[in-house]
Amino acid sequence: MNAVGVAQLLWLLVAALGLALSVSYAGIPMLGQSAFLAVGGYGVLLLGPGGAGLPLGIAAGLAVLLAAAAGYLTALGTARLDGGYLALATWALAWLAYRVPTAFADLFGGAEGITRPAPARLVSRTLGIQLTLTDRITLWLAAGACLLTVAALYRLGRGPAMLDLAGLRESPWLAASLGVPVAARRRAVLTATAALGGVSGAGSAVLVGVISPADISPLLSLELLAAVLVGGARWWGPALGIGVLAVLPAGAFALAGPADLTGGPWRAVLTALVLLAAVTARELLGRRDAGWKRVRRRDTGRAPAPLPAPPALPSRSGVRLELAHASVAYAGVTALDDVSLTLTGGQVHALVGPNGSGKSTLLEVLAGGLDAGTVRLGDRPQRAGSVPARVRAGVVRTPQQPIVLTGLSPARQVALGARGGRTWPQAVLRQLFGTPRSRLQAAELDAAVAATLAGLGLSELADQDPARLTTGQRQLVQVARAVATGAPVLLFDEPAAGMAAAERTLLAGVLRRLAADGAAVLIVEHDLRLVSAVADQVTVLDAGRVLAAGEPAVVHADPAVRQALLGTS
Repeated sequence: MNAVGVAQLLWLLVAALGLALSVSYAGIPMLGQSAFLAVGGYGVLLLGPGGAGLPLGIAAGLAVLLAAAAGYLTALGTARLDGGYLALATWALAWLAYRVPTAFADLFGGAEGITRPAPARLVSRTLGIQLTLTDRITLWLAAGACLLTVAALYRLGRGPAMLDLAGLRESPWLAASLGVPVAARRRAVLTATAALGGVSGAGSAVLVGVISPADISPLLSLELLAAVLVGGARWWGPALGIGVLAVLPAGAFALAGPADLTGGPWRAVLTALVLLAAVTARELLGRRDAGWKRVRRRDTGRAPAPLPAPPALPSRSGVRLELAHASVAYAGVTALDDVSLTLTGGQVHALVGPNGSGKSTLLEVLAGGLDAGTVRLGDRPQRAGSVPARVRAGVVRTPQQPIVLTGLSPARQVALGARGGRTWPQAVLRQLFGTPRSRLQAAELDAAVAATLAGLGLSELADQDPARLTTGQRQLVQVARAVATGAPVLLFDEPAAGMAAAERTLLAGVLRRLAADGAAVLIVEHDLRLVSAVADQVTVLDAGRVLAAGEPAVVHADPAVRQALLGTS
């Protein structure tokens, strides 16, 4: 293979690395990378010396910016789509980019495409540069772009900033419940993916000197996806995948000869087989996390460490959360009927009631997912509709059923909670350049994770396979994720479900310690013995209304409460 052929593969590798950021790191099923290559390729030739007459370097930069803008607009347009719907939407984008040049032949050259003047030159009178881009120089440019992209992914993958993307990949709902602004992260990831696609398309167009619809067909998107899936979620994975794809044309040519066909159909068949093999292998071997590696720490046998409260969140001391007159109805069925509730720092408040009484709906209102009543945290009213915003204000909720994040160890799950969606662009830039502050923040996060795990007796499980945890251990990990946020208001939805007796005793101690630390703790629980052991206040819901509220002994002695909970007075 000559220098031009190697450079073409390297430019494709840049596009594959960008796609890996979306697919492998963030779990976004993107099938439109060829569209962003088209924006970069057509953009640089239309804006460059043979088109609008801009210098080649400026034309390439503008083409990449156009590709990034296209990625951002794609993220906005598909904000409400997920899974297969998102994949189909981006696949349609790839087909659109493939058909537009033919539909507007006067501008894009139709099926023949457009060419640049030969030879390509980088000229800057200000910097005193006048460089002819020979095959060897373009090879070095492609290699440099690859090395920079690989280095960036490698550095980001080893730091905590990528935890937000890991949460987005594993469970967007859970990531949002821990404070990660899911929509904003998706926009950032798709913009970066599109920008790298634009770099790839511009580099290839300058290298070859021509771009046509055949160069940016939807098949290219499938091939890039196959390259990402073959390599897996590692910074070097796309390089392995591109190496596999490099042999596809030769294989297609070998199969086309005996069949008396062109190589195009056989190339598509081989791509489909590679995709099928890659997906099957991922399912059989399981997902391997591609992120920050935590140093293993063992429990020393000492007393539980204090549960940390990161300074970026409000102090747990003296917090007060008030809900007034909340009413919620679903299709005419009343879930909450004029419910008011006050949570006070330093107390454990238990919310009990029969199934269907509205407990989970009330938690959703407090966590910001539903707009009902008036919610105030301290003296500040809280807007509804954004769970991450409520988390940043200091209110965190756990899900009712344990969410098993199979791709994240317990330590990394707790680290995701400790990060809590904090400032991302700055963290990414610091991590890219390895600043002292980024190293300090990573060390602080590691220490906070270790302290939280030790406080819940989970140190030995820090690097355990999440799929092997018992139900009780999964519940404790959920509690640890919420505690690690440092939020002063903690809402636990049936945290003791599935726990053994020893785990319930440990949980009770954790709840009391959190209250002693000044947190306002609310637990939804059916185990009345646990409620009696830990609760300072109890509120009983029945059919969406508050049946009783007060101290546990008083509430439990109420005949109406005993009738609602136990079926006997």
